[in-house]
Amino acid sequence: MKTPDNQPNLWQQRTNHQVLSELANALYERELKRLSQDEGLDLQTIQKRLRSLPYYIKRASEHIAELYTPLDLDSQNGSWLGTQSAKPFSIKAAPEKTEMYYQQHAKMALIVPVAVSHYGIEQVKLDTIDEIDWDQKRLHCNEQGWFQFNGQQLEPNRLYNKTLLKLGKPIMSAACCGHQWLNLHKTTPRLLSLREMLLASRINWQQFHKLLSLNM
Repeated sequence: MKTPDNQPNLWQQRTNHQVLSELANALYERELKRLSQDEGLDLQTIQKRLRSLPYYIKRASEHIAELYTPLDLDSQNGSWLGTQSAKPFSIKAAPEKTEMYYQQHAKMALIVPVAVSHYGIEQVKLDTIDEIDWDQKRLHCNEQGWFQFNGQQLEPNRLYNKTLLKLGKPIMSAACCGHQWLNLHKTTPRLLSLREMLLASRINWQQFHKLLSLNM
């Protein structure tokens, strides 16, 4: 028999279960679409990724549902909502402040934001530091490559212009919300990949330069 004392707990459990289900469904739909549109994948790779999807989607959904964040979560679309900056962050970047920040806080596995511009569209993408060269004052991001501590891209690419950004609430919010700018003006946000959603679930919003302890 249900009592008034346990009814709020039961309601909370149902609500959390609903959020997890909505997140998982949204992420499944998104990743299956990505796989179906990636012409560079062979059958063996697609099969491998499909086998791993349940594990990673379950982990991402649980971490996202438990994550403290100042952003609003849209569980049905598997995305966060937040106020977008009028201008992209690359034009606001201060190289000297960025260098001082990474001189002090660069560490392995730290989640960092990288502004990526391609054909006039700028996005802020999440990545992780996987190598640090203190002598040369440079670091390597797992996906986006080498940068000087001041944010300058060290592997020039005529198609992609990249800038390592200093961590902060507005920039990390933009990365999590998928904010985009077209020719320096706001445009429709994008949906994050499963990898980016997993990285976003590991952000320490109280102290960005410190790694978040999770049971992974």
